[in-house]
Amino acid sequence: MKIKYIDYYVKFIFSTVSDTGECYSTTDREILKFVKYSKTGNSMTGFSIGDIINFEPEKKPFKITNILIRGLVDDTDTLKIGFDSSDCAHQQGVPKEALFIIHITIEPV
Repeated sequence: MKIKYIDYYVKFIFSTVSDTGECYSTTDREILKFVKYSKTGNSMTGFSIGDIINFEPEKKPFKITNILIRGLVDDTDTLKIGFDSSDCAHQQGVPKEALFIIHITIEPV
């Protein structure tokens, strides 16, 4: 089964902790194809601390400095309650329910 046909999705949040305030939040798998390895331009198949990535069509490189998995709950409705201060103001992609969240801290290179 294709990931895009699944009702729930693992939400990826890419955000900086610096004053740049840059944030990218995905709501579906299709948006991840725009996250590329900065040196090769290939689509990401995994994320590791130290990877240098960029978000197309921009070519500005970012280094992954931390990866946090959160929202591991047995009722996904709890992820919809309240304001998520670490999420972006705008999300990219077709909105879907989040199964859990992978928060990736990035910093400009």
